[in-house]
Amino acid sequence: MADLMPVIFLGHGNPMNALAKNDYTDGWASIGRAIPRPKAVIAVSAHWYVPACAVTANLMPRTIHDFGGFPR
Repeated sequence: MADLMPVIFLGHGNPMNALAKNDYTDGWASIGRAIPRPKAVIAVSAHWYVPACAVTANLMPRTIHDFGGFPR
């Protein structure tokens, strides 16, 4: 049986958490160094503009920005 990859929950919170050098980005970089490169990633989000469950199956889905007020 193949080795299983870990399941990791990464809550994004403020988008600046992913853009600035801080404890979040340091922790995420540490996780990236500690596990093998995944073949696929599943992202689950509550940020949909439709009153239904939906699945995006595109290779390069567009980004939906439902927040604002942050530096460029």
